[in-house]
Amino acid sequence: MKNILYIALFTLIAISSCKKETAIEGPELVDIFGEFKVLEPLRASNKTPDFSVGNTVVYSTKLSIRTTWTIEVIGLNSGARKVFTGNDKDFSANQITWNGSITFAPFFRRNEPVVARMTFEDYPDTLYSDTITVIGARPTPTVDILIDDFESPQRAYNTFTEGQQSFNSTSVNFSGTSPAEKTRFFVMAGNHGPTASLFICGMALSAKISQGTNDNYFKFATDNPKKVFFNAYVYGWGDNKSELSVEFQEDDNLDGIYQPAEEGTYNYRMKIDWLGWKLVSFSYDDTKISTSGGFGNTDRNGKKELDRISNVQFLLLAQPGTSGVTRVGLDFASFTYFTPFQP
Repeated sequence: MKNILYIALFTLIAISSCKKETAIEGPELVDIFGEFKVLEPLRASNKTPDFSVGNTVVYSTKLSIRTTWTIEVIGLNSGARKVFTGNDKDFSANQITWNGSITFAPFFRRNEPVVARMTFEDYPDTLYSDTITVIGARPTPTVDILIDDFESPQRAYNTFTEGQQSFNSTSVNFSGTSPAEKTRFFVMAGNHGPTASLFICGMALSAKISQGTNDNYFKFATDNPKKVFFNAYVYGWGDNKSELSVEFQEDDNLDGIYQPAEEGTYNYRMKIDWLGWKLVSFSYDDTKISTSGGFGNTDRNGKKELDRISNVQFLLLAQPGTSGVTRVGLDFASFTYFTPFQP
């Protein structure tokens, strides 16, 4: 009898130890490979938001599976756009909340009708929300450091190029284009062939010129690279020919003179594959050390140091295999603390 009990106990333990875990990490397979269906339409929570007093709009829908999607909130009069992306199937957990800010300038207007459009990377379906009306526009917030708004044509910008490239600086309505802010913006442009150097031209702004002082360095309220954001409106002509490199030159030995062969440059590159004014923001922590030999690829101190940034430089580059006119527009370049600029 005792032996029978031991055998039964051993069998129970063996069965328990072989039991599979029921918790599965990550989405279930049906969330990814199931049939795509729209279970609930795209809806806006507020039909008459007044962003001037802090109202928001929450967009929601429900899908049968996870898939990559884009929601564009579009001003039907201004053409302003706010863009959201994601891959949620149920928005109840991760809400899409719009506070009246923009991704593409111009700005949303008072009493403007607005509609949201949702598209999918892997499916041809398109969803539209009901039209809502913006009762009050969002006020433009201030920035912590304005690098340049390009409203001063008399300012001596440090421009440089090679070959026969050209500049159209602080232009008004360049090629029929309106500025993102106020009346002027800066344009870098040049012609190139398919075998030409990728570098077209560049422009640099020193801390002295930008701040209007005798100080050689930008003055930040924090030395944490994750908490300082660069922001600018960047205009693309929709031809997918251009790249922009935003570069920050650090005077590592604090002698007031930046030496590109000995001191570091940290940059952030982007392909200009859009049409119109797009707000671009990134933290200083997102930048990388230059890879150009003799041009900022050596950092004496081996780390990013905000208090040693003496110049902000913009380089226009041609995308490989392209030719003809390459150009990019810049407006309202700034630094903000803790969060990106959200106009």
